Amino acid sequence: MKIFPLILLILLTSCQKEPTDEAIRESNIELTSRYFDEVYNQNNINLIDELFVEDYEHTSTEGRKFNSRDELKSAVQRIETLLPNLKLEIVEVVADKEKVIFLIRMESDLPKMASSTTKAVKTDFNETFIFWVKDNKIYKGRSVGAHLPFIKQVSGFEGGLMTLIKELSEKQDTLKNTMQISPTR
Repeated sequence: MKIFPLILLILLTSCQKEPTDEAIRESNIELTSRYFDEVYNQNNINLIDELFVEDYEHTSTEGRKFNSRDELKSAVQRIETLLPNLKLEIVEVVADKEKVIFLIRMESDLPKMASSTTKAVKTDFNETFIFWVKDNKIYKGRSVGAHLPFIKQVSGFEGGLMTLIKELSEKQDTLKNTMQISPTR
């Protein structure tokens, strides 16, 4: 009779399955998607405390690094202040057991700093986010953006990257020619 409880214990423990890779990926996507859907689109900034570890590490497009949830909250608030009526849309998402990569479409009304000559009515540009997840918390992130469309929309500049480089080069040459350089003593 003592063997019956032992067999039952073995059966119960062997029936408990480890999560599959697919289940982990889906869980990571669900967790990280909440950042865009709830923090930004529903203005629930306090959700950051639930989603991210306390010493969350992030590197922005510009190479700026910060290492806490409070700094992340501050960055979100600055972005929302700069871009009125900001809405984020998940365009693409790819995940593995450790990280999730998002292509996000960001759309907002024109910011106050927009040039009066711009032909844009709204801003809309894409940004890539990578989040690393462990123990159902986001512990590290990276954002990479193609900001040329945003710059063009708020500045009123028309043209592609090569035209922009040409115009900036010409303006730099003009500036050099108009400045007088005094000899140093």
